[in-house]
Amino acid sequence: MKGKISFHSLIEALSSAVIEAQDSINLHQIATIRGYFDEDNRPRSVSFRLPSLHPAAEEGDEDLYRAPLLPLVSTNHLRIKDVEISFEADLGELAAEESGADPGADPVGEAWSSSRRPPPRIGLDTGVTRQRGNVRVVLRVEGTEPTDGAARLINQLAQSQGVFKTIKAT
Repeated sequence: MKGKISFHSLIEALSSAVIEAQDSINLHQIATIRGYFDEDNRPRSVSFRLPSLHPAAEEGDEDLYRAPLLPLVSTNHLRIKDVEISFEADLGELAAEESGADPGADPVGEAWSSSRRPPPRIGLDTGVTRQRGNVRVVLRVEGTEPTDGAARLINQLAQSQGVFKTIKAT
């Protein structure tokens, strides 16, 4: 029957889906940070005209102040906090483990597990549904502190901002 799957395979598929979701979040965050740099890998910045604070400045003198954009904005670092998945399925038959693995693939793992029989597998029949749409998935994300690398990059960029030219009043 096409709706039957082992419980073990279902758990593996669900955990793989969660891992892929976190990878997608990470890739999105990398792309977002990448957007703060131009095609030559220079930080995108904004320039401001501010009244000059230089001690020798005259009335009307202005400083051109340049600030990279990345330290000026709040960066959202997210990770999956927890996942809740609920669904209805009928228990299938209790079956012995079918080994389709290459016997030479993992000699350490094989030696470790060769002394005991593989546990039986419980089958699930996900094709039998009492109502449509009986799967419920809740995925919670949380904000986290920036990684050490991101914090250092932001700090380095913040230190590079400042006055780069003073314009004398005319």
